Amino acid sequence: MKGWMGAVLFLPMILSAQPADQVIKSEIKKVKLFLTSGEMTHETEIKLSKGRNKLIFSGISAFADPGSIQFMSTGNYRIVSMNTEIDFLAAEQFNPRIKVLKDSLEQLKDRHQANVDLLGAYNAELAVMNTNRDLGGNQQNLTVAQLKEAGEYFRTRTLEINKAVSKINKEQEQLNDMIAQTRYQLTELNYDENQRSNQVIILVDCDQAYSTTATLRYIVSDCGWAATYDLSATDINMPINLRYKAQVYNNTGNEWKDVKLTLSTADPQLSAAHPVLTPWYLDYYQGSYEQTNYVTPVKQEYNYRARVENELNIANQRSYDNYMLDKDFEGNQQFARNAEEWTAISSGKNNGARTVQFKQIEISTLTAEFEIAAPFSCPTDAKPYMVDIKQMDIPATFTHISVPKLDQGAFLIANIVGWQELDLMPGPTNVYFGGNYVGRSYVDTRNVSDTLALSFGRDSKIQVARKLKGDKSTSKVSGVTRKDTYFYDLVLRNNRSVPVKMNVYDQIPVSRNTEIIVSVDETSDGERDNSTGEVKWEVTIQPGQSLNLEIGYTVKYPKAAKVQMKTYRTISAPSF
Repeated sequence: MKGWMGAVLFLPMILSAQPADQVIKSEIKKVKLFLTSGEMTHETEIKLSKGRNKLIFSGISAFADPGSIQFMSTGNYRIVSMNTEIDFLAAEQFNPRIKVLKDSLEQLKDRHQANVDLLGAYNAELAVMNTNRDLGGNQQNLTVAQLKEAGEYFRTRTLEINKAVSKINKEQEQLNDMIAQTRYQLTELNYDENQRSNQVIILVDCDQAYSTTATLRYIVSDCGWAATYDLSATDINMPINLRYKAQVYNNTGNEWKDVKLTLSTADPQLSAAHPVLTPWYLDYYQGSYEQTNYVTPVKQEYNYRARVENELNIANQRSYDNYMLDKDFEGNQQFARNAEEWTAISSGKNNGARTVQFKQIEISTLTAEFEIAAPFSCPTDAKPYMVDIKQMDIPATFTHISVPKLDQGAFLIANIVGWQELDLMPGPTNVYFGGNYVGRSYVDTRNVSDTLALSFGRDSKIQVARKLKGDKSTSKVSGVTRKDTYFYDLVLRNNRSVPVKMNVYDQIPVSRNTEIIVSVDETSDGERDNSTGEVKWEVTIQPGQSLNLEIGYTVKYPKAAKVQMKTYRTISAPSF
């Protein structure tokens, strides 16, 4: 008796030692977005019991890095363990439409089965009628009226049954289409919800019960941002306006609703361990070499993304088997698939694969962060959404650049000093001047010193022309030598109401053959680079003024030789 009572008393003690499960569904409150990943922050009120607590944060992105998870709270507590696992039954919890569609599917299947039963009954009735179509049988005493009445009955009833069967078959076709479409939608919705089927499970010990605010933070891939700009100027004597923007994308499986957004240029994957030098060996025969500058400690971690993609495939397979094949996943381990249907569904879903294209850019090692003032919302669809970072008026000096040999136009350049303080990143730029869209340019911060040059496209108020001077350009043959002389006029005109500074470029050909001799006849005091042949003029043109520059050179070579003195470009043209 005592033993039995002891067992009874011991049972509640065992039960009380079990941690109380607390499933927590919390929205993302803050997002710190890096270029190719993001830090998600959940904040929610929880109640902790005395003893051991099992906290299950559900609805977490499947692409969350387990090694980055942080749990923080006020009060006295001790974290016993922290891990993640996929909840294969979570989809319906997060999307009420799945439950609605499941109910609709069952109703459609019931209607379909009712029609199957009705068709069976009609076919059975027809079979009975067909077996009794020999009206006379062994009885030879039926009257003509009786035969006529029986024939009319069979004809009328057969017609009624055939019409009913045709109507049911038509309805069955519609039901089949509706069932197939509902199955497809259910599978698609489950694919989407499976991306946030992750659970973060934390065991916490507390010495006393209390309520607190819990913060869960982790790094997740499949999101990021890229810089883009709008650059506008009213006139060349006015400051330029720079609108710094970001294209943000989210493909994590979790929708962001009114989150506090911060954009960062930091790299969250940088190792926290310092580098370690290794010996630098000198070898007599092979000269001096450095084996390696430093060795970064290898991270002892598994490839969590491969595990995630495998688990997502299992979850998606469950959905496919349940809805498309009406088969139980546990009893269908061979993964029977209709290849055509599977491809049609899975091709539209990323299943862990990235759908965003990436490119390599170079940015400063000094990181920058931009806090976005307004709450930000973004669906999980991998599409870019625009966010304004900041807008500013920047003092700039304008110059013009022209290379009339290649393009007889003047290009307006804004030169910005102290651009490093703007925390700019490489990115495309929409350029506006005088209220008109000029074109698309690119902000490139690489290899830039103290002045950043931004192109504002062509300036139609500056005219440039390059013409061959026929009176000075000659071709002569003397003995075995040919001498070709070329002179060009470069005409620049300023139709603006203010002076403009302009850099003009042309070139003298450079010989790579001792038998071809190039001599310079005229450069109008331009600066010449002997190695490249480039000639540069820095000029200031007053309002309404025209300025003439001249460049001339002579080429001597054997008259039997062919020297190509003109340059050509390749374009497309009609062919008839």
